[in-house]
Amino acid sequence: MEEDFAVDNTTKLKAYTWCQEYLGGVWTQIDLEDFHIRDLSLGKSTNKHYICSLPPHRSPIFGEPRTTLLRLFKHPVLANKRAKCTTEPGEVLLRVYGEIFFEGETPLLDTVIFSLLSERRQAPKLYGVFSEGRLEEFIPSRALRTDELSNPELSRIIAGKLAGFHQLQLPLCKTPRWLDQVLDKWFNKALGLTFEDDSNQQFMKQIMAFDLDEERIFIKRLLSQTKSPVVFGHNDCQEGNILLTSGENTDEKNLILIDYEYSSYNFREFDLANHFVEWSMNYCIKDAPYFSLKPEDFPSREQQLIFIRAYLAANREMGVYQPGCHGDSADEEEAILREVKRFCPVSHFVWALWSIVQAKISHTTFGYMEYAVARFKEYFRHKALIPLDMLPSTADQRNHGTTDESASTQPIDQRRAIVT
Repeated sequence: MEEDFAVDNTTKLKAYTWCQEYLGGVWTQIDLEDFHIRDLSLGKSTNKHYICSLPPHRSPIFGEPRTTLLRLFKHPVLANKRAKCTTEPGEVLLRVYGEIFFEGETPLLDTVIFSLLSERRQAPKLYGVFSEGRLEEFIPSRALRTDELSNPELSRIIAGKLAGFHQLQLPLCKTPRWLDQVLDKWFNKALGLTFEDDSNQQFMKQIMAFDLDEERIFIKRLLSQTKSPVVFGHNDCQEGNILLTSGENTDEKNLILIDYEYSSYNFREFDLANHFVEWSMNYCIKDAPYFSLKPEDFPSREQQLIFIRAYLAANREMGVYQPGCHGDSADEEEAILREVKRFCPVSHFVWALWSIVQAKISHTTFGYMEYAVARFKEYFRHKALIPLDMLPSTADQRNHGTTDESASTQPIDQRRAIVT
């Protein structure tokens, strides 16, 4: 079948087995050749995504043809029996974790977060969890396109969704240490890598020309002075992780935030800044390096304010007051805009390091090293836009070659950030 050609036999067999074991019912009654699987993976995604489905002529009950079932279900007794038996879905989303996902506590935390969100109906239904991935409810939908992020109405809805996500109270560590952890982990891993092919070697030489350790220390000093509130952050709110369900209208209930593998308690403005920088990046390019980055597409001040005002309005509707945000609305908006300037370069630096690691371990066809170089260049561009009065106080020492890591080693729970 045409849809199966893009999926290798090993993957199809694994998927078939998982669906039989975790879904049961009619899934155990179909042969491998009747099992449908379609690859949905796109762009720089860490994980692989597939739609697994029953053959069109099968039903989630009894294995009867659908025409027969339509007739049988008119009988009230059989209709009641159907309601009791149709527990397994006809199609599901299979998520297979990528290589970088298996570091540290990531698989456990991701499973906990997804389970909690699923129970609260903030995420698709969870059907099965196993070491290599999970089975989720498949929601007919499509990911947003990059150009749609600048649509004012959609931008307001995304802001409201993100505000709701930020108000989730989960039994996880409230200390905002995610950025510290990924900065160190991905920095150490990335700079210890070697590449065999000439192309990646050249890109690595280009990257190593930057003093990345000095920039990492600068970022930690920058973070130590943030006044951003701490919220439960998505940390990867880009168009590929925002689904528009069936129907092209922009009604709020039709937008869903997905993919929580990087979610954690974190600084609020990182999520906003990270979303804004994604306006500049398109991952649906068919030719190598399979992405484009257009700095001119970064949202203007007015476009950012549309998002920020909708975000704050959603908080007010939920009856939420976030410490650290005070004064009149104009002051609050300006304070957020300033903090966004702090976190834009941080976003670029973090995902550039991530991409170097991906270039070594990922099997996804994507220009990871080109992406890393592009994001490092954007890091320096956005770094230059940070207001002078926001720069770390030790910056003048750094410019004279003095290395002072006191700020980077300061316990983050002693920094000036407040958990909402």
